Parts: sequence; structure tokens; C-alpha cells
Amino acid sequence: MRVRKYRCRPALFTHVSIPLGLVFILALTQGCLTNTTNIKSIFLPPNIDADSSSRPYYEGNVSQVKYWDRISTLNHATNFAWWDSAGTVHQMYDYYNKVVVLTFFGSWSPVAINQLTIVDSIRARGDTNILWLAIAMREGTPEGKAVRRIDTFAHARGLNYQVLIGSRDFGFTYGGIDAVPTTFVIDFQRKIASTFEGYVGEAKLLESIQNVEMGQP
Repeated sequence: MRVRKYRCRPALFTHVSIPLGLVFILALTQGCLTNTTNIKSIFLPPNIDADSSSRPYYEGNVSQVKYWDRISTLNHATNFAWWDSAGTVHQMYDYYNKVVVLTFFGSWSPVAINQLTIVDSIRARGDTNILWLAIAMREGTPEGKAVRRIDTFAHARGLNYQVLIGSRDFGFTYGGIDAVPTTFVIDFQRKIASTFEGYVGEAKLLESIQNVEMGQP
């Protein structure tokens, strides 16, 4: 979600002593607060927004991306955060002890759906050292509606791991997602160990994950 910046009108506040509550009201009317979403969050529950196109933020194991780092360390994967089904916020860097497998997909793409089948097959092995994240791209609908659409998709396919709603801007933080599926294997130092643009078979993806687990390049 982009942060809109507004320029305050300084004449309102020059050489005048104003109570704090009145300052807040004036700030609202003059557009001096930089993020209207934060203003709404003062009055509304965390999963509700006055703009119906933005809600819900999360439903089941599907969530919008809450935020991501605008500046990342060189050669490191971008950190980002999401809500779980209970509304608790998690971020990728919290899972420092796991290999992260990040798969960008589209529910509209047969090839991407086949990639999710490969993910399901590897997950069935029960390796608890892996954090699996799937990110839906180009769903053609506002983020809140996309949450509901992908939640239905996830239930139909039995996806019981975290699924996020991506965006073009978020994709740019990973070099721009020009095709789905695109899969990243991220090591314990949060460096991208492998990138697979397009479909990747089970043996090749599993080998990449195991190499990271064993500390091999």
C-alpha cells in the first residue's frame, strides 16, 4: 500500500498556541497526516477498513502483504510481513532458522498451479526446516476481494500454508516478477540461493533446498 505524502499549510500553526486535540483535528482537515490508513486504524478493528476494496486484510491462511522493506541489504531477500489467521503479524526475517521457499503464482495459470502441486509433494515429506510461502500475482481484483478469491482457491486445492496477495510493486522488490511461476529458495542468511523463473521440477527444487540446509552453495 503506497504512503501518500501531503504538504501542510504552515500558516495554520505559526505563532499560535493550540491544544493538542485541536491540532489533530486541524491536521485531519488540512491533510497533514501522511498516512490516512493509520488514521482509520485508530477507529476501526485491524481487519476492517472504511474502503471496502481493501478488506479483509486476511482470511484463513490468506493475507495481504502488510508491509515490506523499501531498502534491502545488498544480495539479501526483501523482508516483508503478513497477518496469520488470528490476525498476528509475522515477518519473514523472524524465521531465521528456516529455509524460505517463496513461490509467486497465479490462480489463472495452469503452469503455476502445476508448480503448487510440486510444492505440495515436497511439503508432504514433512521437513519442518522449511517455511513455505506462496504469493498470488495479477489476480485482477482489489486486494481485499483477492483475499476472498484466493481463500476459496486455497480451500479447493488444500493449501494449508501461508498464501499472500502480491502486487506489482512488491514484485519489484524481488527483481520484478515477469512470469509465474517464479520460485526463490532463500538461505538462513536471507540471501537468495536459487531463482527458478518458470516451472521447476520436484527433483531440482528439492536439491536446491537440501543444498541450503547442508550449507552448500
